[in-house]
Amino acid sequence: MLGAPVWNCNCKTCTSDNSKNTRFRSALFVTIGSIDILIDFGQDIAQQLRINKIKKLDYAFLTHPHQDHVFGAEQLSVAENIKLMAAPDVMMNVNANILKWLKDKNPSLTTSTEWPINIGGVEIDTVKLVHQKSYTPEYQPCVGFLFRSPDFSFAYLSDYNDILEKHKLGDLDLIISDGNQWKDVGRGHIGVEGAINIFNELKPKKMLLTHLSHKTEHSDIEEYLKNDKDIAPAYDGLEVQSDFIKNWDHYKGQ
Repeated sequence: MLGAPVWNCNCKTCTSDNSKNTRFRSALFVTIGSIDILIDFGQDIAQQLRINKIKKLDYAFLTHPHQDHVFGAEQLSVAENIKLMAAPDVMMNVNANILKWLKDKNPSLTTSTEWPINIGGVEIDTVKLVHQKSYTPEYQPCVGFLFRSPDFSFAYLSDYNDILEKHKLGDLDLIISDGNQWKDVGRGHIGVEGAINIFNELKPKKMLLTHLSHKTEHSDIEEYLKNDKDIAPAYDGLEVQSDFIKNWDHYKGQ
């Protein structure tokens, strides 16, 4: 994912004056009590942390080691006592030089591949995904993350064109889903149409679309989803609280 606007692109999204079309590479920040969790750290993460005034990170979770999710890893070198966590096969595919450099630079950094975990009464587990691109034969290990508590449950599935562990995803308040382009075009992303199908199959209460391509303009996605009242496109800086359902019209842009 390139973010938006893309350099030297004159498409509708990249030339838009709608602030919701200005997109950093996908990441998610989760706070559970006093514990702060970052999911993915692409090339934009330093700016994202500064803009959102995030001063502390306790955990960094990694979905998969593609450039737009891991190439900001150097920022973890200045996070004290941070734990870097990934699924075992994902961690094995992280460039060994990145991990060695991080551990040399930040001796307080630790790593783990043990799942599930419990943080502040919230059970967190991985969800195995398929993120297979048609032009690269190599299998890319990739996961989403599932958060369950008595008050709120959601899954973050940023990059996929299939879900291998759908059985984990029942009875959710929210799925934050890949919505890259309108449909799967062989780039490992299920797209807006595919996300709608996942919503109809898994039936979460609500769905937000993330990892949006510059090929899809924000208001066009909103228009496309006007009849899907429980699905909306996310945007940079969007905050979701545990009472988000009663405030859904805010997220839906109404």
